[in-house]
Amino acid sequence: MPTETQHIVIAGATGEIGRQLVRQASARAGVAVYALTRRAGACSGNPAVQEVVFNFEDPREYDSLFQRIPCDVLFLALGSTRKKAGVSGLVRVERDYPIALIDALSRHRPGARIGYVSSVGADSPSGAYLKAKADVEERLRNCNLPCVIARPSLLLSRRAEFRLGEVIARKALAPPWLWAIRKFAPGSQRLWKWAPVPVGTVAASLLNMALNLSGTECRILEGLDLREL
Repeated sequence: MPTETQHIVIAGATGEIGRQLVRQASARAGVAVYALTRRAGACSGNPAVQEVVFNFEDPREYDSLFQRIPCDVLFLALGSTRKKAGVSGLVRVERDYPIALIDALSRHRPGARIGYVSSVGADSPSGAYLKAKADVEERLRNCNLPCVIARPSLLLSRRAEFRLGEVIARKALAPPWLWAIRKFAPGSQRLWKWAPVPVGTVAASLLNMALNLSGTECRILEGLDLREL
């Protein structure tokens, strides 16, 4: 791994996995972290992180970003919900913004690497959310930059935003599911693919893999691979 400073840019720095990426990356030696935020002060609690106020709706911002800021690794952890943004808003956040960042990075930082937070099911998508994830994965496979794609299932975290379905799943479904897999099928990649996973584990796996990518490889992290730190 290179000994010089690694410049990491994180899009989606205020989301569940994004916050973990910011925290874990900024704690490493030899790393400079830039957090893309819509408003100033969103990541002000961490002095090791440089905030970059970014207007995702302005096409000019994308090329300007990578002309102004060094980037060795770009993490894409943007996310929204259909309830919050509607279908068109969800597609913009989940597909259009990441693809615009990938394209701009390819033009201006051809030696960079990319880590992307996708979702389980993106390899056989149905519905706007998974189709958006699949479109981003396709662009990554054709961008000629080394990349790693994480496909987590249900994320285990304590969101500030209340989501009833996730609370029920975390408290009622996750414990017995994980217990059963560990006891009866500890090596089953298929079952682990759908198992709930802590956001910190996803961030750690994605960070470790992305910092060590080489060539033009595109790696997929899901199931047990997502839990190997």
